[in-house]
Amino acid sequence: MIRTLLSVLTLAAATALSSPALHAQEKIKLKMAEVVRSQFYMPMYVALAKGYVAEEGLEVEMITTNGGDRAGAMILSGQADFALAGPEVPIYIYNGESPDKPIIFCALTATDGLFFVSRAKVDAFDWSMVNGKKIMGWRPGSTPELYLEYVLKQKGVAPATVSSIVTNIGPAARDGAWVSGMGDFAIFNEPNFTKLEKEGVAHLVASIGKEVGRADYTVFFAKKSWVEKNAVAAQKWTNAIARAQAWSKSASPKEIAEAIAPFFPGLSIEENMAVVDRYRTVGVQIWAESTLMDKGGLAKAQEIMTVGGVLPADKHVAYEKIVVNDFAVKAQAKFATQ
Repeated sequence: MIRTLLSVLTLAAATALSSPALHAQEKIKLKMAEVVRSQFYMPMYVALAKGYVAEEGLEVEMITTNGGDRAGAMILSGQADFALAGPEVPIYIYNGESPDKPIIFCALTATDGLFFVSRAKVDAFDWSMVNGKKIMGWRPGSTPELYLEYVLKQKGVAPATVSSIVTNIGPAARDGAWVSGMGDFAIFNEPNFTKLEKEGVAHLVASIGKEVGRADYTVFFAKKSWVEKNAVAAQKWTNAIARAQAWSKSASPKEIAEAIAPFFPGLSIEENMAVVDRYRTVGVQIWAESTLMDKGGLAKAQEIMTVGGVLPADKHVAYEKIVVNDFAVKAQAKFATQ
C-alpha cells in the first residue's frame, strides 16, 4: 500500500510539474513601454509574434505611451520595467536628478524612420520649396522633431521657417489635423503615412533617415538597478530581438507583413507589405542589423540634440556610461547567423 501511495504521489507531482499552468507561472512577466505603435519597430513585433519572446520564457505586456517623455516617466515611476524610446530619453534622465541612472542594453533602429511629406504632389522636390511654408512637426525635444530640425538646418532652410514649425499637436491628433488642412509639409511615421497616402492627401518627398544617415534612433533601456537585478530577463529579451533581426534579413515583405499583422489590425496584409517595402527601399538601413548599440550612432544622436538646442555639448554622455553591450554581444554570438 505504501509503495502504491508513493507511486501515485510521484505521478501526481510529475503531472503537476509538466502542466501548462505551472509553466505559465514560471514565465518571467515584464512590462514594456513602447513610445508609439509603428512598423518602424518591426523586429520587436516579429520577436513577439513568432514566439521568440515566449520561447525565451518571457511574458511581456506592452504599453503604448504615445510619447518618449511618458515612456521615461513610466520607467522612473516603476510602472514599466523597460522601455523602447529614442536615446534622448535616457540621456535626459541621465543628466537629471535621478540617482538611478538609465542603461541602454539593446538597439532596434539605425536611423530616423519618419517621412517628410507634402500636401501637394511635387515632381522635383528641392528643400528651398520649404521656405516660408507651414510645417507640422512633433513634440519639442522629441526625437522626430530634433531630427527634422537637424535636416532642415543642414539643407539651408530659412531659420524663420524652422522656428515656426508647429509642435503642439499630439500624436493621436496629427492625422486629423493634417486632413483638416494644417500645414504644407509634415513628418509622419508609419502606418500613418501609408493611410494618408492612400487617401491622396500626403505625398512623399524625402526620408529623414536617409538624409541623416546612421544615428541610433530607438533603443531599449531601463534603470541601472533593474538591469542589475534582472540581467537574466534583459538577456532573454535581447536574445529574442537578435533572433528576430536575423529572421527579418531574409524574410519577404509578405512574410514580415503576416507576422506583424496582429499588431496593426486596421491595416491589410498588402498595406503592411507596402510599409515594409518602403523601409527596405528608402536608401538607408532603417532597422539595426544588430542588437549592439553603435558608438558612432549614439554620438550622432547627441550631435543632433546639441544642434537642436536641448543638449549642451558639455552634457554629452559617454557611450561607456550609458550603454551596456554585454547582453547584445551574447545574443549576437548565439543568433546572428540563424
